[in-house]
Amino acid sequence: MLATSHLFGAHMGWADITTAAPVAERAALAAIRSDSQDPWAHNALASVYFSTRRLDNSLAEFELALQLNPNFSLAHGYYGLALTYCGRWQEASKAAQHALRLSPRDPFSAIYLGVAAYAQFVGKNYHDAIGLSREAIRQRSDFVGAYRVLTVAAGMAGQIEVAAAALKELRRAQPNISLAWIANQLPWKLDSDREHYLEAFRRAGLD
Repeated sequence: MLATSHLFGAHMGWADITTAAPVAERAALAAIRSDSQDPWAHNALASVYFSTRRLDNSLAEFELALQLNPNFSLAHGYYGLALTYCGRWQEASKAAQHALRLSPRDPFSAIYLGVAAYAQFVGKNYHDAIGLSREAIRQRSDFVGAYRVLTVAAGMAGQIEVAAAALKELRRAQPNISLAWIANQLPWKLDSDREHYLEAFRRAGLD
């Protein structure tokens, strides 16, 4: 849990990944040494691998966590996020929706909705992405990830006023957001997906 918390903060832009990742990796490996059958430990290590761009290793660790506990909703949700950053948006959408079905009143439901929204953005289904991100924000009004998706999906859909309003809220929740931060911190496997995201933010007015 400690490692997962460190990495969530980094992905949201609240912590520096270069500082958070080594601490999180040590905590995850220690947890696995203590109990190699603990799905939380493998979920944590998967999150470390995801945040440090070791995406194939990340997927393998998420899959192991889910073998150990097929009903682990958080692992399904984060697995979906990793799949999305690998360009596998249809599988990612299924993983996020499965997490929501497993635990519809989960305190992490906003995260699962945000993952589902981002998957639809990658698939260029912008209106679906807007709807899902709005629901994520309704559930958690400070959720940086959902504001990012709402901004980029609205930008690509030509809803510039919506994109600008979402970007304003995003800047409030993540003051350090910039094109440079996005390009350097988020772990895409495909250059085309990175450029798609950056172009959407440019249309929304981010520099």
